Amino acid sequence: MRRGKGDPAIAAVMGVLCVASAVLVVAGAKGGELTTQLLNGFTATHAAGAAAAFEPLLYATNGVFAFGFLRVGTASLDLAVVHLPSSFPLWRATPARLGDWSRPATLTFDSSLVLTDEDDDVLWRTLDTIGDVVVLLNSSNLVLRRYSKPVPAWQSFHNPSDTLVLDQNFTASSPPLISSNRRFAFRLGKTYMALHMEFNGGRTTPIYWQHTALEAQPQNATEPPVYGRLDGRGFFGLYLEGGGQKVDVLSFDTFVQNLTGVFRRMTLDDDGNLRAYYWTDGAKGWISDYRAIAERCELPASCGAYGLCVPGTAQCQCLDNTTTSTSPQCHAGETADLCATDGRQQLDFDVVRRKQVSVAYKEELPPETNRTAEECEAACAGNCSCWGAVYNGASGYCYLMDFPVETLVYEADDRKVGYFKVRKVPSPKRARMSPGVAAATAVLSLILAGLAAAGAYSGYRLWERRRRKRAGMEQELVPGPYKDLKTMGSSNSSF
Repeated sequence: MRRGKGDPAIAAVMGVLCVASAVLVVAGAKGGELTTQLLNGFTATHAAGAAAAFEPLLYATNGVFAFGFLRVGTASLDLAVVHLPSSFPLWRATPARLGDWSRPATLTFDSSLVLTDEDDDVLWRTLDTIGDVVVLLNSSNLVLRRYSKPVPAWQSFHNPSDTLVLDQNFTASSPPLISSNRRFAFRLGKTYMALHMEFNGGRTTPIYWQHTALEAQPQNATEPPVYGRLDGRGFFGLYLEGGGQKVDVLSFDTFVQNLTGVFRRMTLDDDGNLRAYYWTDGAKGWISDYRAIAERCELPASCGAYGLCVPGTAQCQCLDNTTTSTSPQCHAGETADLCATDGRQQLDFDVVRRKQVSVAYKEELPPETNRTAEECEAACAGNCSCWGAVYNGASGYCYLMDFPVETLVYEADDRKVGYFKVRKVPSPKRARMSPGVAAATAVLSLILAGLAAAGAYSGYRLWERRRRKRAGMEQELVPGPYKDLKTMGSSNSSF
């Protein structure tokens, strides 16, 4: 491994890489220098099954952030930029296939950063980049630079995972924020930002929350798109690209408190809510400062697949009965649709009908009007891409769900009815034999049947011969009239 410039302590840091946590490494490094840059030729190997959840390789000069190997869950490996005081990953590489924490993995820098597994298969890399040095800025931005160019060749701020931090621009062309469980996404449109559910690998992305910039003009086709940025004064601002004109502000709880010296982040959490947090020196945890969705029942999956959330108490029930169910879920979650591969028919499904139900995010579902409850149900029943229909008898609105059914909301109104499809679990099928195997099996069966018949016939012939022989012997031994025993004795008196 090549040492970074001005970094005589790198060997000592790497010596404790496999056994020290991120916080311990920083505490032990206060009296010495930190690894603050990686040069071409750098190589580091993850120690298989390391006890520490984070193995730092590179530090920001302020010692608050570090970049290195991160254990995800109990067994997976990723690369991450970690906020050391809280051990929270602000950025992750999130490759399509995570590494295995129990096996070695190698990170190299030779114009680009590349993570490979023990078989030299590439897990992740910075695409189309040529860099001379890798640094971690005090903003937590991981940057690849060329000495001759001021603009970074690659930076983590342009490739977010599930979190935005201070002064990080988020645009319509940015990759979306994806929750760590891969179920939800935060995207920016030309004049709005929205939260999406992720189904079927992101091919189906229904919106469940949306905020349009107040001063943006969607009818103006020439107006530039908006972008978002987290501000240290306690808000998320929306601005017009190019001129930077502010068109909307999402104010946090601390907006009027004029907090200074705090670090802020906005994260798409695994429950699907977009939240903002801040961290102060000496804090024991992140302090919540904003949430896009206020009530649990308004979250898209708070009670799981085919669940029913009761507002106020936030109690969970199942759509097909009244049993309280928070874990396990009422039904297994779906990921695809009910269309058969030929596209001409639906897969088998069961039906659940329920009164007093509604969709929390129905304003994001375009309604069909002037329908009866029966017509609403029929419109979904005959469409293999439809998973459910919710009908409002008061307004005549019919809401069709072209995505797997998640949490519905209880509403005490019998005119609100729902029709929902539940995929049937296919019965196990017997494995089909190839024609050759089937023919051989048939021939063998005929041979065995012939042998069995021949054996039975031979057995019958043997039994018949024995029966006839036994009958002849019995005929020879049939006695005549009994003789006088005395006479028989007198005739043998010479003995």
